[in-house]
Amino acid sequence: TGKIVEKGASVDYDFGDANYVIAPYIECGKCEMCQKGVPELCSKKHWVEGAFTEYVKVPLEILKRATLEIPDHVPESTATLTEPLACAIHGIDKARIIPEDRVLVVGSGPMGLLLGNALKNLKCETYISDIDKNRLSMAENCGLKTIDFSESGFESFKNSDPRFDSIILANDRKELVNSLLPFVHPGGTFELFGGMSRDTVLEIDPYFIHYREVDLVGAFGFSEKDFKKAFGFITSDPDSFSKLISKVWDLENIVEAFKDATDKTKIKIVVKVSS
Repeated sequence: TGKIVEKGASVDYDFGDANYVIAPYIECGKCEMCQKGVPELCSKKHWVEGAFTEYVKVPLEILKRATLEIPDHVPESTATLTEPLACAIHGIDKARIIPEDRVLVVGSGPMGLLLGNALKNLKCETYISDIDKNRLSMAENCGLKTIDFSESGFESFKNSDPRFDSIILANDRKELVNSLLPFVHPGGTFELFGGMSRDTVLEIDPYFIHYREVDLVGAFGFSEKDFKKAFGFITSDPDSFSKLISKVWDLENIVEAFKDATDKTKIKIVVKVSS
């Protein structure tokens, strides 16, 4: 987020003195992936180069298509959540989730909580699971239902034999994929949202994929459409999303900010680059 302080000769729009949220990249709209309808996999993205610096150069396409004025009622720190929320919204779309679906998000880290908030905005029956009680408490503070996945809690979960329209794995615990597939409704989706290393190998029971037609899908990145939709979510409900900002640090304290970001009792840490 920031102000447009200087513009190139080809930019004819007056940005004034307002604060803007700016997409770090957008798709080209012309390449093979864009034409196939998967713009998040665009091979010729327009990128903002640089981070944690007082000034960055923004390509003209991003200025025209994905630079959005932050309204007065939205804190600038909260607006920084637009990009990660866009990734969450893309994941929700890939899982084919619709309002009132019953959804389990596995993992209540920052992205899990963003997924939970977005699903709540879509009027889904949303559950967040984790083994960390602090994280579960944060989810509850966001108005989300929680499920304890500690050893005894997971056994209780399995014994209750619940069913979900979609399960979104928002961490890299590969063993949970096979463990949780039985709890997806026939015809539902299981999504790998959290990134896993290239050498990760999954072992799954194909029964659920073949006979129950559970779709195993992945989600990566976001599109221009997702970015704008995320901004709409934030501007319509800034109070809920503001709960995810744990602290704002000045740039001169960036080392402390990174240390703070490793604290599991915190959610999102923001670095304020300029005064």
